[in-house]
Amino acid sequence: MAEVNRDSESPTTVEFPLLPMALAGGAAAAMVGWLLVIGLVMIGWFTAMAIPVPRMLGFAGQLWLAGHGAGATIGDITLTLIPLGLSALFVLLTRTVVGLGLRAVPAAALDGLGAVKAWGLATCGYGFVGAVVALTSGAAPRIGWAVLGGLVVGGLGAGWALAPRVRSLVTVPAWLQGLPRAIAAGLAALTAVAAAVLLIGLIVGGERVSQLESAVAPDGVGAVLLVVAQLLFLPNLLAWTASWVLGAGFSVGVGSFVSPLLTSVGLLPAVPVFGAVPQPGGGSAWAYVWLASGVLSGVVAGWAASARPAVGGTWLRACARGASAGVGAAVLIVAVGALSRGDLGADRLVGMGPVLLNLIWLAPLPLVVGGTLGALGHWFAKARTLPPAPRETGPDDTTQVLDEPTEELEQQTVPLRGRD
Repeated sequence: MAEVNRDSESPTTVEFPLLPMALAGGAAAAMVGWLLVIGLVMIGWFTAMAIPVPRMLGFAGQLWLAGHGAGATIGDITLTLIPLGLSALFVLLTRTVVGLGLRAVPAAALDGLGAVKAWGLATCGYGFVGAVVALTSGAAPRIGWAVLGGLVVGGLGAGWALAPRVRSLVTVPAWLQGLPRAIAAGLAALTAVAAAVLLIGLIVGGERVSQLESAVAPDGVGAVLLVVAQLLFLPNLLAWTASWVLGAGFSVGVGSFVSPLLTSVGLLPAVPVFGAVPQPGGGSAWAYVWLASGVLSGVVAGWAASARPAVGGTWLRACARGASAGVGAAVLIVAVGALSRGDLGADRLVGMGPVLLNLIWLAPLPLVVGGTLGALGHWFAKARTLPPAPRETGPDDTTQVLDEPTEELEQQTVPLRGRD
């Protein structure tokens, strides 16, 4: 893990100015991601070397742009479905490369607002490479989206690398402390449920998965690339499944709808993972049970929000924190659901992903209710019995605790002499 930690540094280390190193770090991170995509594409190219090299490199550039939300043009079709797994990999690469590059910068240059400056410079360097990739891969009309996606991905990765320094510049109010972890706990709980549902769907629909894989008929290398391609969309699939367990449902094309209550689909795309989609018709009793996942995830978030010692107080305060954690988790779920939507082709493969109009209200409702119940349950169970926070005493505090030991007073014994 490459973190910007310069406390212990050898005096003989060569140091470079902040401006070029931050810009170069962001640009290098984008180029490393580009080279990674080229490597993946070349594995498939070796099985079909009749394709010209410039065309292969152009396809790699299109795939890189797709990972940044700028879409990919294959022939006359523009794919807008973002492979969020690839995007997450780009963020991780940026965090690592930028962190390593900034180790060569003087520690004093990263103090205070210097960390914010480095953050902005690295982000701009990444965005510049996004423009270059768009121009060199025949996506000039989408250069604006390429730059925007590069700024977002580069900003997230560089901000992650500089998080310890940037965090020291921000004072978090006491009532907000612990809420990010509570929100993360709620998201983790819902993600775990979505992963379990997806795995069960793949097991139950194993026969359909095999049929769809046979329709593609890949060779050995193609089968490996098919698995890799589906893994790049794994966060999308988890977001769709999370929308399913919340009752909002998702679409796998025009005119289709998949939810615990009803499944209505036609011909599925020739992608093996879509074999996990339930059979058309009404939902079973077991499918209805998954609708409680939103409330349970909210309970986890609310319990975590009320678990800090500083929360000990009125039940209203605990409930407010639990509800806030539920709202925060719901906002992120809707945001990720929106990012996971897109087109995987033309005609029927348009508008794939969660049904946002349903998700906008079906995500906050159970999570807020569950968050409130979880916080209230923790308040009844533990928070009321927590000891009060220790009283801070300043240098001018003259109050003395009676139980504390006191200094012994020196007394002089004067012998009394009687009168002669």
